[in-house]
Amino acid sequence: MSPVLGPRERLQHAAALPAVLEASYGAFEQMLVAIRVHEDPASGLFGAFVMTAASAADGRDAVAFAPSLPPRPGTQAPGDGDGEPAEEDDEAVAESVAALSRLLAVRLAQAGASAPDPGDRAACADAARCAEDIYGLLHRSGP
Repeated sequence: MSPVLGPRERLQHAAALPAVLEASYGAFEQMLVAIRVHEDPASGLFGAFVMTAASAADGRDAVAFAPSLPPRPGTQAPGDGDGEPAEEDDEAVAESVAALSRLLAVRLAQAGASAPDPGDRAACADAARCAEDIYGLLHRSGP
């Protein structure tokens, strides 16, 4: 099972701006967990995973500055229970994270376009750019 399915479902079902922001924050966090578990210097995806992790952290941080992001409880660790290596190989994780990042970019762009607060608009735009960067690094369009 893909480590990013839960965040993807939450993001798809988020309706209001605070819910989209909260789901986006969680999605960036879960992407970081999935990427870190699969970072292996011997892998052909190592460089892409390292760069992707930086973009995921930047996206998470951008969302964290959104004024409409609901307060985050300090007791919940991101990716609880997901730190063990998944059954998926690096390629499958890369495609899962790329698909989630594409959805993140779309949902954040939509949320930002309708956000009344300039801080929310800026946070959404910055985080959407990070998600687009992730997609560009991991998406495999060729055979």
